[in-house]
Amino acid sequence: MKSTISSKAAHDGGNGYMKDSIDGQRYIFPSIMSTVIDDANNKINENDKDVVANLLNNFLENMDVTLQSNGIKKNGRYLVGSSANTSNNTVLGFNVNSNEGKSSSDISIICLLTLLAYTSLNKFYSKNKELPDELTIDVDKMVTALPIDEIKISGEREKYINRFLHQHIVTINNFSTPIQCTVNFNKIDVQPEGVIGQYGLIGNPNSMNDYRNDDIFNDLKKKYGFKKFTGEDVEKIGPVVSIDIGDGTIDFSVVDGASPVPRINSSVLLGVGNVVEEAVMNLRQKYPTYGQLNRQNFMKIAMRGGDKESDAFSSFIDKPIVLLEQQIEEKVKSIFAKLSNQVGLITINGGGSPLVKKYYEKDFENLINTLMPFGSAPILWVPPKYSQFLNLDGLEFRLNHM
Repeated sequence: MKSTISSKAAHDGGNGYMKDSIDGQRYIFPSIMSTVIDDANNKINENDKDVVANLLNNFLENMDVTLQSNGIKKNGRYLVGSSANTSNNTVLGFNVNSNEGKSSSDISIICLLTLLAYTSLNKFYSKNKELPDELTIDVDKMVTALPIDEIKISGEREKYINRFLHQHIVTINNFSTPIQCTVNFNKIDVQPEGVIGQYGLIGNPNSMNDYRNDDIFNDLKKKYGFKKFTGEDVEKIGPVVSIDIGDGTIDFSVVDGASPVPRINSSVLLGVGNVVEEAVMNLRQKYPTYGQLNRQNFMKIAMRGGDKESDAFSSFIDKPIVLLEQQIEEKVKSIFAKLSNQVGLITINGGGSPLVKKYYEKDFENLINTLMPFGSAPILWVPPKYSQFLNLDGLEFRLNHM
């Protein structure tokens, strides 16, 4: 049986985690994969409906694909996301210590293609209670993002878009008979990270014409005594400085109303991933039994809190995080100078922001008080349950208007 599935996608390809919305359903998984050298994985009998349904209901833990695409540099067979963590093979992730941009890496594209294949297969199986022989996936529209300084490079946006505009063959390997999925992209948009996240604060990502109005602003209202605060206030408050702290970059953007302020938005090629990589290296030197630990798992343990192991992991972050704080401080000083200190709101978000807040919140507040002696702009540290998804919020908002 052959079938065609139509989809739309918002894709935030983070250095640490992929955050995606496929047809309104959200997914998050580690930005990692491993090459399959030998075919040792157990195959599922496609006639065993309970086992098939269980795998597809938990596919994020079981993604095993072979890719053939001219949009990818290194085609082959990969375990993607969490399944790479449980393999005995070398785990591949974004190299946050290199100068390779997201647009030139295979990881983000492979992860998205894999997710599209599994979500479409799951949708087909839920409806038909059987597996197809082949599946064609037409992505009617897709929006994604690149770091600000990367998207500024002449031709880089177009080059990245062109990597998607090929026919991509994704073969799902979990079953005794592999299932071939053909993925085609029709309309593609690429936005700057950080800037798109600001639109996620203004607009409701789930409704085209509504302002955002949920508990993302609760801490801000409590701290500064605002009776109400919504996305409409973000739009009208004046220049909003956004600091988007990722795994391998920090994006600084300024939006006034709904318009980016020219010649201010930029990136720093440093993020919490660089800090954690150094922390992991120092941990391994002192405790060699942690030799296989990757930075995603290190962060889970360090941020867990409340036990001796977590406290020890956190202690390895104390020194390297100072370098990141210094980069933020110098960049903010430059932005404020260009704006003559006329700032209405400062927002700090991104997957790395909860860690930075833990170490830097008070010192950052003192910096802003120094820069704005006649009354400081309020600071919104986006709550952890939202901070990693703010770019995706903005991308979904943009997707609804494409």
